[in-house]
Amino acid sequence: MKVGESFVLQVEGIAIHVTCKRVKNINCRIGPKGTALMSVPPHVSRSRAEEVALQHAGWFRDHMDMVEERKQEKPRAWQSGETVYVWGVQRTLRVERTDGAPSCGVEGDELVLRVPESATASYRQLLVENWYQRELIDRIKVLLPACEERIGVNATHVTVRRMKSRWGSCTHSTGRIRINTALAECPPACTEMVLVHELCHIIEANHGPRFKALMDLHCPDWRVSKRWLDAHSPRT
Repeated sequence: MKVGESFVLQVEGIAIHVTCKRVKNINCRIGPKGTALMSVPPHVSRSRAEEVALQHAGWFRDHMDMVEERKQEKPRAWQSGETVYVWGVQRTLRVERTDGAPSCGVEGDELVLRVPESATASYRQLLVENWYQRELIDRIKVLLPACEERIGVNATHVTVRRMKSRWGSCTHSTGRIRINTALAECPPACTEMVLVHELCHIIEANHGPRFKALMDLHCPDWRVSKRWLDAHSPRT
């Protein structure tokens, strides 16, 4: 296959879009709109691509279903009984009224939100978002120094905020990193992977072979977390 060549494989009722790229390994992922995607190196034959696609058909189907479910979800009202996620674990939201200071935190299998009687849905959402942000900042404070030391670079500034479509970003020229608050809803390994990803961008601006080699060196299991994040677009 030639770099840039692409075709669609029909595997067990799934349309998998295959593109030949300058990559070392075959990569399977779900696009932002729920499309099944595969990147293959030039040395991989079409028959080998079909074989791998068949092996991953179940994975593609499961993650495409997840994306579709997210599309069909109704906007949250931030009321008791709704499902939320904390570090990849499903929790039930419980809203309680309080005359004291508002608070948010995990109690058993629930995320408990204590707010005044007059609290609106927007206020309840803001309280949870601020709690997610604090949780993520605390985790980054622990992870960042070790990640910087093993990669050999330092971020000049790290900002945690809600982002619409990206889990993180880095300005290569300045070393400034931005991390999506929504990572507090994802498995913990995803936060470390995104941190390493953005720190590697201080060294290498693009996603070429050198960048992937840095990721393989400093975060060997990064593709596992990337597949998870690809299948779960940030929720706004």
